[in-house]
Amino acid sequence: MTASPEGVWSPSRAPVHEISLKVLAVIADEATHTLFSRVITSDQLMLARDLADGIALAETGAPDVAFIDVGLGDGAGLAMVHHLKALAPDATVFALTTRAALEAGAHAVALGGAGLFLLPLGGDELLNAVGAVRGRFAERALRVQLEQESARSARAAGWIARVAELADARDRNAAAQQLAELFVEATGAAAAAVFLAVGERSSELARAAVTGPLDRAPAYGTETDILDFARREQLVVVPLALRRLSVGHLLLQKEPGRSSAFPSVRRPDSSASTSRRAPLLDGLVKLLATQATTALALLGERERSTGGAVMKDPASSAYSFAYYVDVAGREIDKARRYGRRFTIATIVIEPEVSAAPERPGDLAFWRAAPAQPAGGLHPGPIAAFTGGLHPGQAQGGLHPGQVAEHLLRAVRDTDILARVEENEFHLLMPETAGLEAHACHRRMLSRLAGSEKRAGYLPKGLLVGVATFPHDGQSLAQLLRIARRRADATKASIVHRIPQDLRSVGEIFSLLVREAPIADDPSAISAPRALELSVADTVLLAASVVKNALRGGAVFIMVAHHDGLSLGAEVRALLGAPREDVVLHALDLRSSPGCDDIEALCVLAEHGAYALVGRNQGGLVRGIHAADPLLADFLAERIGRAAGLRVFG
Repeated sequence: MTASPEGVWSPSRAPVHEISLKVLAVIADEATHTLFSRVITSDQLMLARDLADGIALAETGAPDVAFIDVGLGDGAGLAMVHHLKALAPDATVFALTTRAALEAGAHAVALGGAGLFLLPLGGDELLNAVGAVRGRFAERALRVQLEQESARSARAAGWIARVAELADARDRNAAAQQLAELFVEATGAAAAAVFLAVGERSSELARAAVTGPLDRAPAYGTETDILDFARREQLVVVPLALRRLSVGHLLLQKEPGRSSAFPSVRRPDSSASTSRRAPLLDGLVKLLATQATTALALLGERERSTGGAVMKDPASSAYSFAYYVDVAGREIDKARRYGRRFTIATIVIEPEVSAAPERPGDLAFWRAAPAQPAGGLHPGPIAAFTGGLHPGQAQGGLHPGQVAEHLLRAVRDTDILARVEENEFHLLMPETAGLEAHACHRRMLSRLAGSEKRAGYLPKGLLVGVATFPHDGQSLAQLLRIARRRADATKASIVHRIPQDLRSVGEIFSLLVREAPIADDPSAISAPRALELSVADTVLLAASVVKNALRGGAVFIMVAHHDGLSLGAEVRALLGAPREDVVLHALDLRSSPGCDDIEALCVLAEHGAYALVGRNQGGLVRGIHAADPLLADFLAERIGRAAGLRVFG
């Protein structure tokens, strides 16, 4: 332990004898050198025989106490007393002199020396002088410590009072926001996020508040999901719990460069053994967390007893996320009990979308047709759908609150629209399967398109992803995670590279084949893949896709049909007699310019979507295929238009 230049040592409350000082001695006498070496054993001793060495040592490490022979250098030692006070203002300097040079010693004291010792120096004198300095360091440090503790106590009392006031907050979300801000202030954290339980019997948590750079935290998840996120991000976790009562968790992000900002919180570590068990919460952090738990529990009871959880988002006509989670939980219970389905949609309005196209001729718009029951999902999980909307565009841009109004006009009265964040909405569609959800998505785009000055077209920026129970997940956390991932994935759809003025189906097909990138990532299931197969193998591929689609229930199929071996002929033969759950459009495109050699298939099923387009060149089909619901929907609408059929309405 070392005394600092300011005279405060660390840690506080250390015994006086444990304080280590830096002692500088500048003297030429060899016997006195030996005395210093023998007596000063518990402190850092710096010995110099001349003034130059003494000044160098003082500059290297500022001493806490110094002994200077003022007779060195024909009196130059006297000047060093004054110079040393400039180098180490907090140092205690003692002058050493002989009886013959008492006048120089007196001058040294006048220049700032703390005392005068006559040579030869005794061991007791030396120990007493150093001990007195050590005692002053201890007194000064204790005074600073007491002042700091008093200030901390005053701040702690204020924090405790603020936590007690949480019970008077408007709702749990408002209380959670106040709690996050309070913990950031109390712990010096860079950011905080509060996750609260969504129900008495639920192990799932919803993000109720966030402050600082933690907006990447999940909006919803199981307790395991939240703790896994905290582990990945190296966050500290404060459980909001009291005995058997648990209302959620508080996550804190440490300020970069701070070594011990959170002495009373733990990191989640499921693999920790009993020998490395995380320390229990204690002190102020535990007290604040305990009081906050009680206040949040009281607010929860108040909401349940008064129906306070049923509330609207203050900035729009959408519901709050708390109410959305409550309704979704009941919908999951009903779906499990009676074997029913429901679908959720995540709707994200990108806050920053460039108005300029990526390159000349690139798309920024695509046609949104009116809707009828149809769907679009890739073979396997339901994929995401996308149109586009930039809330801040100069012409026709919509504010998220305005988007909510248009969305509410497009959905059914039984659907629940909730606002999760400033630019994110969630839609719960009870008793709705995948195809119906895609029809709802198409209605939303159509409604938003009608609000634009360019009626029927939407700019990029609105991302929509859907997930259906039970195909895509058995819990709300799983469904929300999948829906959000699919919404994000739609930004890369090839549909965004189709110029708005390209109306010929043949030109569109040629552009798709030319522009489609080859997916290097096998996990990018919706990305276009190159296709080069014989007609016979292409027909077999189409048959396999249709068979897989029929396994999930209702199916919408759009296929190019002509005489001879074709995809349309194979699909019609596979289906046989008409079926109520299958909508089939087998269209002859040969009369459309540039389409005499086109092979195309669009499948929208309950559990997937698929699009295939290529040209039959001498018995070899070259083109692309993709599990992209947006592409399947777009091609179906354009193929129908080319054949004079309005497919979706």
